[in-house]
Amino acid sequence: MSHPHLGDRVQIADRKATVRYVGEVEGQNGTWVGLDWDSAARGKNNGSTGGRSYFQCSAPGSGSFVRVEKFQAQTEPTATILAAVQARYGDQETDQAKQEASPASMPRPKKGVHWQFIGAEKVQARLSQLQTLEKATLINCRISCVGDQAELRESLPKLHELDLTGNLLSSWHILQQIGSALPSLSMLNLSQNIMTPPDSATSSSMPPNAALRTLVLNECRLTWSQVVSIQASVPSLQELHLCHNNITTLSAPDPDEPVFLQLQLLDLEDNCLTDWAEVMHVSRLPCLKHLWLGGNKLQHVQLPPGTDAFQHLHTILLRDNKLSRWGDVDSLNRLPALTDLRLTGNPILNDARGGGRYEVVARVQGLTMLNGSAVRQRERRDCELRYLRAVSGELEEVKGNSEAEKVLRAAHPRLDALQEQYGPMSGATAPVRGGTALSASMIEVHLLCVAPSAGRKMGRQTKKVPGSLEVGKLKLLCQRLFKVPAARQALFLKAGGENPMPDNIGEDDSKDLMFFSVENGAEILVDDFDPEVHAQQTLAQKAEEARNHAARMLLQTKAIDVTQSVQKQQHAESLASIQKAVAD
Repeated sequence: MSHPHLGDRVQIADRKATVRYVGEVEGQNGTWVGLDWDSAARGKNNGSTGGRSYFQCSAPGSGSFVRVEKFQAQTEPTATILAAVQARYGDQETDQAKQEASPASMPRPKKGVHWQFIGAEKVQARLSQLQTLEKATLINCRISCVGDQAELRESLPKLHELDLTGNLLSSWHILQQIGSALPSLSMLNLSQNIMTPPDSATSSSMPPNAALRTLVLNECRLTWSQVVSIQASVPSLQELHLCHNNITTLSAPDPDEPVFLQLQLLDLEDNCLTDWAEVMHVSRLPCLKHLWLGGNKLQHVQLPPGTDAFQHLHTILLRDNKLSRWGDVDSLNRLPALTDLRLTGNPILNDARGGGRYEVVARVQGLTMLNGSAVRQRERRDCELRYLRAVSGELEEVKGNSEAEKVLRAAHPRLDALQEQYGPMSGATAPVRGGTALSASMIEVHLLCVAPSAGRKMGRQTKKVPGSLEVGKLKLLCQRLFKVPAARQALFLKAGGENPMPDNIGEDDSKDLMFFSVENGAEILVDDFDPEVHAQQTLAQKAEEARNHAARMLLQTKAIDVTQSVQKQQHAESLASIQKAVAD
């Protein structure tokens, strides 16, 4: 490598670093290079030696010093984008070889002598292959610069997706240069490139890249303010991915300046956001439809009634945060366009009986997708009825206590709308729309015994029972009909419509049938089990799942090792080809 410069990104062996200092070190001879390693485990100090500080490190202990001669000997060679593309996708011939294969470069043949141009067709075919290339993945290819922009534009006229993850790009000018060289590029991935943050002069001097629609900047150690500073250079951007950047705030330098006017998807997963007030800063993005916030540390969602924030938001992903209040879910119901929600991994669902799905569906009226699973119309109706019965039961318990009833209604903002939709209801009966309460509450159920211990009593029985019948009493009825002890019964409500999986309704004997939305014509499966055997099987199942998980992780680790080995081999071959091309 040539003489190092401040800000250069380099790779030594399989570790990457940024050059932070070049010069003398007190008490040492010669020139030294100060490196800030991407992995602190590779470093030896904090940019200080002999009691003097020479540069600031990005993480404690990530700095070290290397003699310039050793640095130049150990640093891996870098490549341009075009050289890496040629090495991976096309020809490995040099420009000189192409010129020698061209008829125009050949000496004029003597009279009567016939020339045959060996290799010309092969070179032309490979050049044609590059000119039709639409997608290029150049991960960990030690690319440090664009190279000749005119040559890149001529060689890759149709390229519209480019992945440069894990390379050695050091300057934000790369965005301008790539846009100029590849005007048709619509998707650019610059993840794991630690580039010098753009300053105001750099940002203002960058011409707009009108074609770019998707920009991926995961693990680039960026702040939101730094990202906003380049928004003028990507005026047509629709997708922006900023995962794993340790972002803690989303406030912009100028809160009144409109930013990312066409952005529809913003991915902020696996950052360090803790306060919903920070999320509200991006509510002013006028076209935002999809907001991904999974893997942060958000504790609350706060959207006041009548808010005009996030008017066009269709999707919000909040998996693996710290949401623990049902009021957070109620706030999400204030997003008028919300249809897709993900809440897995939050305490509110982890602590809820049955996973909390029915309550989320009932509280957020517009959902058509929850935690990656579709919410059909039948499921919505069942969830809302079950929720309404549960809340109605709570209201009955505080009847006559106006203050407690007021608090309870405030905790269930959709209660009035659901009561208007389904009619008045008690906690134990179906909606009363006419006739007597008793006749309205009677439902016909088909009891199908599949318990082996029932012997000749196995089969189907149809009974009319009140919706207020508790599960414990239903078990006693089944015991009389099928001779299966109530303590050994497992009851499953066979779901209809688009959900093929039966629901286990036998775990809580105190719940009534209407709580589980049991309707006329419903089929309930009656099975038996040994409680002790069941407990042993549960433990064995958990142990088996743990073993299977460990086995899967081992296989994944091996697969990653194999992939990395293949990639290293491919990179070595590619670099050898590039070096050979340069030497030729």
